[in-house]
Amino acid sequence: MNKRGVVIVMAIIFTLFATAIWADESKDHVCFRSLDADKDGLVTFEEFAEHYGADEARFKAADADRDGRLTHDEYHHLLGHGA
Repeated sequence: MNKRGVVIVMAIIFTLFATAIWADESKDHVCFRSLDADKDGLVTFEEFAEHYGADEARFKAADADRDGRLTHDEYHHLLGHGA
């Protein structure tokens, strides 16, 4: 393989790793995904209770739009991580 081919392959590899490292947090955040058992992008009270216990007051305080489910941003605001 010539030098140009090596550079191209290295650029592709770098791009793949950079994409993984700088992925959009709302789509790929481990602690949120671990709660979202059905992988629908939202955390229900039942899913929340599996990890945090039946603390309905805490869940409701985090549920800013009052739809009964936590979005990624609502969940991280609850934890103090920001969005």
